Amino acid sequence: MRFRKRMGKLLIWIVTVLLVVTWMPADQVVGAAETSDDQYKIVAYYPSWGAYGRDYQVWDIDASKISHINYAFANICWDGRHGNPDPAGPNPQTWSCQDENGVIDVPNGSIVMGDPWIDAQKSNPGDTWDEPLRGNFKQLNKLKEEHPHLKTLISVGGWTWSNRFSDMAATKETRENFANSAVEFIRKYGFDGVDVDWEYPVSGGLPGNSRRPEDKENHVLLLQEVRDKLDEAGQEDGKDYLLTIASGASPGYVENNKLNEIAEIVDWINIMTYDFNGGWQNISGHNAPLYYDPATANTELPTPEHFNVESAVEGHLQAGVPEHKLVLGMPFYGRGWSNCDGANQGEYQRCAPPREGTWENGVFDFSDLEDHYINKNGYQRYWNDVAKVPFLYNATNGNFITYDDEESFRYKTDFIKSNNLAGSMFWDVSGDRNGTLLTALADQLGFTPHEGQEPEEPSSAPTNIQATEVTSTTVTLTWQAPTEEPTQYSVAYDSKEKTTTHTTITIEDLQPETTYTFVVSAEHKDGIRHAGQALQVTTKSETGGDGCTAPTWQANNVYTGGDQVQHGGKLYEAKWWTTGEEPGTTGEWGVWKLIGDCE
Repeated sequence: MRFRKRMGKLLIWIVTVLLVVTWMPADQVVGAAETSDDQYKIVAYYPSWGAYGRDYQVWDIDASKISHINYAFANICWDGRHGNPDPAGPNPQTWSCQDENGVIDVPNGSIVMGDPWIDAQKSNPGDTWDEPLRGNFKQLNKLKEEHPHLKTLISVGGWTWSNRFSDMAATKETRENFANSAVEFIRKYGFDGVDVDWEYPVSGGLPGNSRRPEDKENHVLLLQEVRDKLDEAGQEDGKDYLLTIASGASPGYVENNKLNEIAEIVDWINIMTYDFNGGWQNISGHNAPLYYDPATANTELPTPEHFNVESAVEGHLQAGVPEHKLVLGMPFYGRGWSNCDGANQGEYQRCAPPREGTWENGVFDFSDLEDHYINKNGYQRYWNDVAKVPFLYNATNGNFITYDDEESFRYKTDFIKSNNLAGSMFWDVSGDRNGTLLTALADQLGFTPHEGQEPEEPSSAPTNIQATEVTSTTVTLTWQAPTEEPTQYSVAYDSKEKTTTHTTITIEDLQPETTYTFVVSAEHKDGIRHAGQALQVTTKSETGGDGCTAPTWQANNVYTGGDQVQHGGKLYEAKWWTTGEEPGTTGEWGVWKLIGDCE
């Protein structure tokens, strides 16, 4: 076995094999190491922006071959803003912190939507304008209804939005803010857990990210705080909420984190064993080589002896991560260069920056490679039998592309099995529109969606309770019905109670500028009531003047989501970027949301 085991486990393995071989028929020996009673995890990242120009929607996901979906990404609110202004990043800007209803005021360190419009506001086929929750979040919940084995996690951070992790993790107060908001977020939007994607503690990541040496300890403290809050919420809700992280594959990441302590806290670790090489270098290399190739020793590639899957996994195991808590990352995309020297079919040669890609130069969706590049249009497929990965070379233009396919996945899934890892994670599901890689992955790992994964018990209490409209004297509440149909709902508040058979109600005769706690319960045929989560709402001032100090709308100004203006005696709020669109003329589906009168 190529993977170097720790000595104690190696001795146990040798003794076990010797004992087994003495009595097992020869034709059964080979398959013995590949059998397992555990269901392998198949964790798919779905990027929120996939629903834009890529037009890869949540309902396009083949959830029958996936155990978990990590939705990427939510962000961290700080001083009322989120985002990353670092000019070195791919999207150097910030936005006001919002939920599906508009701008929100939350403590520093709170988790907030990364893109409220696509996450929860966009109307998809079958949606109605008055639904409190639409967008990708609603579609994820629908997908889970169709596939009861499926679990979803909200992934926070990522490469672009890890700039505030160090600041947030630095104090107990902001760690608690993050943990409390994690519970609120998953309860409100129907997720089953949280995936913390901090890139990276102590060092690495974008140049403008906050970082400090104490990140190594603070990362553990943060995860423990989240674990405690999730466990408390799980006891109340009768659920086992999940906590995972995405980890770096380099020795530096291992050095900068207490992986043995982290592994005791989280359910599992998704190791990002890809992006070992790419167009940021001037030497071509492989995106995700399984093994070290000695041919790279005399090249200018960075630490090739460490930048491979085998070395990265070994580093995590030696740092104290149990095999059953390590999920192997696999790419659904390739990376490329242009004008590479022709020796060795462009492999490990000096190249120019990439000039081609699917959505950006140097990055190719696998489905794009499948449809337009692999043994097509001058590109020839080659195989590196040491690193166990394919690559493409075009002798006419010198383009070199490194990628993974069904053959390289077979070696990696065998690696997962032989090293008792927990399963596979991949970035990202939108890169495999033809379903080739996902089908190969599920088949090779023997994934069966219902094996050992029973559907959850029908819910009895209303969920996703929200205030959709608030005035000085009224509050309109909406909620989602439980799966067990109730006879009626009751809404308790201020020692009063109102009933309805609908999933919405308007409470009247309230006092201005007063905070009310509403509890919505579902009453069933047996007479038992099942209460949902309590919701606190503060009514507006009697004059409605709050916010009417907003600037007057100007046709030539640029406004982004959350910006407020007054126009024609009314207060409006922008849902997304706009310029030149007059408030009051864009309608329910347009960019401007009417907040109320200014007088």
